[in-house]
Amino acid sequence: MILKIILFFKQYAFEWLLMLFSVGIPFALDMGPAFYGILATFFIFLTLRRLSYWSFFVVFLFVLITCVLFLPQIIWFGHPPVTMIGAFFETDLQESKEFVQSLPLYSYAISLLTLLFGGYILYLGKKKTYLHNKKQNLITAVIAILAIGLTLYRPLAKMKEYQAFKWSASRTAIISFYASIYDNIQEYQALKEELSKGIEGTPTWQITATQPPYQNYVLIIGESVRKDYMHLYGFPEENTPFLDKAYGTVIDGYTATAPNTTASLLRSFMQMKGDKDFIYANNLISLAKNAGFETFWLSNQGLTGEFDTPIAKLAFLCDHKEFTKKGDYASMNYHDSILLPLFSKYLHKKSHSPRLFILHIMGSHVNFESRLEHPIHYNYYNRKISAYIQTIEQTDTLLKDIHELLQKNGDSFSILYFSDHGLMTQDRNSMFTSLTHGDTNPNKACYQVPFVLLSSDDTQHKVVKANKSAFRFLDGFAHWLGIQEASLRSDYDFLSPKNDTLKVFNQYENVPFEGLEEDEIMTNN
Repeated sequence: MILKIILFFKQYAFEWLLMLFSVGIPFALDMGPAFYGILATFFIFLTLRRLSYWSFFVVFLFVLITCVLFLPQIIWFGHPPVTMIGAFFETDLQESKEFVQSLPLYSYAISLLTLLFGGYILYLGKKKTYLHNKKQNLITAVIAILAIGLTLYRPLAKMKEYQAFKWSASRTAIISFYASIYDNIQEYQALKEELSKGIEGTPTWQITATQPPYQNYVLIIGESVRKDYMHLYGFPEENTPFLDKAYGTVIDGYTATAPNTTASLLRSFMQMKGDKDFIYANNLISLAKNAGFETFWLSNQGLTGEFDTPIAKLAFLCDHKEFTKKGDYASMNYHDSILLPLFSKYLHKKSHSPRLFILHIMGSHVNFESRLEHPIHYNYYNRKISAYIQTIEQTDTLLKDIHELLQKNGDSFSILYFSDHGLMTQDRNSMFTSLTHGDTNPNKACYQVPFVLLSSDDTQHKVVKANKSAFRFLDGFAHWLGIQEASLRSDYDFLSPKNDTLKVFNQYENVPFEGLEEDEIMTNN
């Protein structure tokens, strides 16, 4: 009896393993498993093999390679939404290398095992033979019809809701995954084209008054800093010695709009109509320029191609712009201190107009150790977390140096520092624990960021505990610069103790911040 069972499984080993692989595909591609979708995938593969080994070989190998290549990032981030697709197009060679290095080794090990497993299925499929007679052809036809029916069922059922037939609605992972990637690319390209046309349009600002209290304004855009890893906000390691004591105001409660750079800054820096529509021409640069400010953009972030990323397009509106790396094959990993001589050069050029300097730094971008100018000197939890908290210390030093340059210059000034977004804990309580972008299922830590205002006439160190939403950034920005504009709230003050209603973009829609999960810091205890 046992021998018969063994022979039975051996005879149908190809089918059993093919079914097992079909079960794993939606998990490997983070598509959400459904029984009939798994069955449809299995039937598609089986139909192809019964018709021709080589047709099966080509399709199965393509799916296998997709799983192998996407698995490490799916394990770490999940299925890529449109904002992550955009990040892919905006990433240069250096950042791509850092992204690959930041993924844990076990994710690549799982990917390798998947490749070996799929290779064995291809080997068994080569050895498998199917008869081609009337009965077997009928069976193949029935399996093919079932595969088609199960694949088409959900897209047809959702046509009324979506007002279109969408392959991405299918529960058959090997269909819906590629369809969703295609849809996201199309959406990204459409957004990019809309941005290109809109940002170059004519702004509709109606400025009624401009009375800037300071000569020089410096907006420093931090990168990937969550406030709870800063000593300034209670973290046990003293990694913010300058900000801890600097005269100025610290906002405890500022919340970013989105969990990655582009999505966050676009929603902070551009005027919006409702929750989804951008008024691209109405942005912080056009506002400042229309109010008579001389504008500067100094960036240590990558630049891909000819100013073709959304943030670079915004920077291109400035009177003066400098990018430390061009985003091509020659891109290098420059430390943020490279911006200091550029900033000093422009600062010492006298101007009769008020000036706005925007410094976009790499800060605590993922692959933390590569951000550091000096060897890691912290010993906190593990090497990755230690490197992360040291990147924050390094940014604190940069802020100190900028503050000193402004003081030596002698003109009145105001510095605003905030981070574009935070990060979430990945692989908590394991040797692989790190922090990563919240591109899928972001939690509160992805939005809770530092916000500090330091001005030349400040005489004490203050902390204001208030909920402030980055969706209101343009209102506060105008108030900071002393600009009154008809469509912006002139009474909105970043430093006011009045709370904002907090909503955040979760990569798909705006949701209440309070509904998100907590994400505590890692501790050595």
